[in-house]
Amino acid sequence: MSATRKPAPRPRVTVAARERAEADARRLDHLAKSLEAAQKDLAAVGGSLGTGVRDLRRDVAKLLRDARRDLAKMRRAVQRDLDRLQKDLGTAAKPAGTRRAPAKTTQTARRQKAASSH
Repeated sequence: MSATRKPAPRPRVTVAARERAEADARRLDHLAKSLEAAQKDLAAVGGSLGTGVRDLRRDVAKLLRDARRDLAKMRRAVQRDLDRLQKDLGTAAKPAGTRRAPAKTTQTARRQKAASSH
């Protein structure tokens, strides 16, 4: 007796999940603009700072650069997730096929059929 394999369950993708991913993408865009503005402002203030504060300014500038780099990585990951959700939502909307594949005949069954037809 052969065991039948069940198809893997299709992941449920909802419109709400897609909307959350789109909202996250918008928030990340807003954050990227804010980080860019902070970097520009920090560069503008740099010339008027005293000696001890320059080290602090360099540290903050490095932190902002790292934050922008990490944010770019996060944006790409969110975009990939959004693309995957769009794809999954599109395939979930399509009705599943109801056609069954024809039954495969075994070699033994073919031999018996051939023997009975002679």
